[in-house]
Amino acid sequence: MKVCEKVESKGRTTYNEVADELVAEFTDPNNNIEPPDPDNPNAQQYDEKNIRRRVYDALNVLMAMDIISKDKKEIQWKGLPRTSINDIEELQADLAGVKGRIEKKSAYLQELQDQYLGMQNLINRNEQLYGSGNIPTGGVALPFILIQTRPHATVEVEISEDMQLVHFDFNTTPFELHDDSYVLKALNSYGKEENAGAPEPISNGCEGSSTPNMYRHQIQQSAMASNGTNRLPSSPPPPVPGILKGRVKHEHLY
Repeated sequence: MKVCEKVESKGRTTYNEVADELVAEFTDPNNNIEPPDPDNPNAQQYDEKNIRRRVYDALNVLMAMDIISKDKKEIQWKGLPRTSINDIEELQADLAGVKGRIEKKSAYLQELQDQYLGMQNLINRNEQLYGSGNIPTGGVALPFILIQTRPHATVEVEISEDMQLVHFDFNTTPFELHDDSYVLKALNSYGKEENAGAPEPISNGCEGSSTPNMYRHQIQQSAMASNGTNRLPSSPPPPVPGILKGRVKHEHLY
């Protein structure tokens, strides 16, 4: 602080001028400056070389902070940094941006955790099925997409010969698309709400998901959507979060 005060008071100065004045102040016994070692009052007050070295270091710090400038041997005071309203607004905007990125990453992390939990539950369920000898005769492979629409909707389906392109025409009927991650997450939540415990072994199981009976049939129907002849149970399932939202929620899976 003393180096900063010296340069500020002078406006323009040199290293030697600042160092000489500070050496004189610290070595003057009339200034009542505490000795460097309070436990040893007889110790030498201050070493001149040490003072000059510290002045040199302090000036370099002030220069790095753009508080002073140096032209050859001359040192000029520029001023302490001041925080303006624009600086505050800019910092607040940066803070809001950082918080937004943290929230997005936290949401993405939560999504990955939910997907991992769903996969683990699915693996455990299938291991129980195979371990009991109750091997499913069919299922839905991962990944998959479920299409959800009204139970009596007329849906036109066209599939290319190479099975790579599927066209659905819902004739203005609202619909939703759900991927496997969201379905597994919803089924896990549904199982917790119903307190169902361990999955019940089945013989016609849906190998690709840990599905309750009411969902299992619907997922199998969705895999056979191209024939357009299968109908769904009349009782609506719990809502499944979607990745593409239609105009109506809580309808049936197609």
